[in-house]
Amino acid sequence: MAARFLVISFQRSGLNWLRHCTEYFSGIRTPGRPQLIESGPVLFDRAHDVRRGTIRTDYAGLYDSNGAEIYQRVAVLLRDPLDCFTSHYLGRADMNFKKALGKFTAYSVNILEFDRLVQARKGVFYFEDFVNDETGTFEFLRFFGIDIANRDYDFAALIAASREWYRGTHGLFGKRERPQLKRRQRAAICEMLRQQLGDRFEQYLGRYSLDG
Repeated sequence: MAARFLVISFQRSGLNWLRHCTEYFSGIRTPGRPQLIESGPVLFDRAHDVRRGTIRTDYAGLYDSNGAEIYQRVAVLLRDPLDCFTSHYLGRADMNFKKALGKFTAYSVNILEFDRLVQARKGVFYFEDFVNDETGTFEFLRFFGIDIANRDYDFAALIAASREWYRGTHGLFGKRERPQLKRRQRAAICEMLRQQLGDRFEQYLGRYSLDG
């Protein structure tokens, strides 16, 4: 049986950029709205919330009916949670804060369930390390066995093409227009993450200044 791969990424964590590069260098489709490859098998499944699947991926959970892990390689994409929350819920979903905070538990659940995996080869990739960055992007691709040497490339052109696709598919949401979290809202998000993640908070999110 062929090995199965998975990318766990909460919304607005940079997956569309990595999908674009994955398809360019591998020639294999990735799940989601069509980018460069429109048909055929996918190189990896994806999950925005590991507790549920979506219509654009075959992901149906981390374990089979016998409790065995399904995926041999699992990557988790992490972005500053305050940026994810603001951009997804306040920027695009247009949801009130209390309801959004309840749904945002998916962010910490993703981390906890990723951390709990013991058989899979696991990789943690941070948004600021890979988005539009050659070194970080290629590290992600190599994690899934993609040979960068297979194709010539112009990295700046890849960035431009990915942005054009995103603009045409999702539109743009400028930083100037993005709602700002109030101090008490930032504190509530941070408290929720600390309570749910426990000692995993510093391990996975210690690089971010969430208490300021």
